[in-house]
Amino acid sequence: MAPLAASLLAFSQPASAQPASTQPAFSDDVPLTSDTGQVPLAWQADGPVHISMAKGSGPRRAVFGGSGEQLFLSGLSDGDYTLTIAPEGGAATDSIQLEVRHQSLTRALLLTLLGGVVFLLILAIILRGARRD
Repeated sequence: MAPLAASLLAFSQPASAQPASTQPAFSDDVPLTSDTGQVPLAWQADGPVHISMAKGSGPRRAVFGGSGEQLFLSGLSDGDYTLTIAPEGGAATDSIQLEVRHQSLTRALLLTLLGGVVFLLILAIILRGARRD
């Protein structure tokens, strides 16, 4: 009876126990957004990959090629981007959308002005306290 169980068990296992190769895919399933022009990317892949990016409907440009599972993009201008990933020498297997919307210049200038006012107030308090001593 034991040989029958062993033969059934052996029959149910595949002949070669090599793991199946998975296609490269981005870790995030939702569109990415950035208000700073920089974004971290992560993906899963069994081997080298090629990542390309296109702004709007413009031409694609390569941003990464090789092994690894993380990338940090920076210096992106406002716009909508499409990033695609493909195995090295293969067709694209996944894509993700990226929206870059920088903070407005008016907001940045107002925050800088506010920082300057706070700095001057602190400086005045320090100088006023130093005169009393």
